[in-house]
Amino acid sequence: MTVYADYIAPLFDKFTPLPDGELKAQIERLAQSIDFPLKKLFVVEGSKRSSHSNAYFYGFHKNKRIVLFDTLIEDFHKKEEEKSDESEVQSSGDSAKKEHKKVGCNNDEILAVLAHELGHWKLNHILKNLVIAQTNLFLCFMVFALLYQNQVLYDAFGFHKTRPVFIGIFIIFQYIFSPYNEILSFLMTCLGRRFEFAADAFAKHLNRTADLRSALIKLNKDNLGFPLYDWLYSSWYHSHPPLLERIRALGKID
Repeated sequence: MTVYADYIAPLFDKFTPLPDGELKAQIERLAQSIDFPLKKLFVVEGSKRSSHSNAYFYGFHKNKRIVLFDTLIEDFHKKEEEKSDESEVQSSGDSAKKEHKKVGCNNDEILAVLAHELGHWKLNHILKNLVIAQTNLFLCFMVFALLYQNQVLYDAFGFHKTRPVFIGIFIIFQYIFSPYNEILSFLMTCLGRRFEFAADAFAKHLNRTADLRSALIKLNKDNLGFPLYDWLYSSWYHSHPPLLERIRALGKID
């Protein structure tokens, strides 16, 4: 994770330190209030590839960094353009103003989004997912080792005298791991939904309910998300609950 974030991701996206200001100070205070070991704050230029808005953190132990998508920050590029084009605007007084589609969130909404993301850290969701992934990997290797040379498995598919390597791999992955992975995927989706609701509840505990609700609505609109899904379809496919489910779970505004 650290290798990707520090050396690979910068090859594809431009990462710049978040400028000093009110937003940076507020994020640092939020991190300090929950003992999050924040070291650096970055803005990634994701707008060149899509309008998707997001925020995330990465790093191990006491070396955590927070990354904000430029599309998450309201009027981020408009402010940058105003600074860089100030002289041109003054010299050409009757030039037409550029129209900007208003996207992103205000400072309070960004803090609510970060409160949700930091809730995943505070509640050890990343660690739990890592333990589950490693346990699953161990179980898969163990099952493969037990079945790979099992003659009963080959007999069931008509290979009574030989045990071809390719056939053994195909049988195990196609007929044993395939249904297992479907069940595991559903269970991980259920767990992911539980984690998302718990992170929302953590943000609510920090008195960010109203701002998180507003941010979710804006991000759903900016990311072209569809707010309404059948509950059964959503339960099977959506590790992140749809907008209306999350708003309903947040309950009353503080």
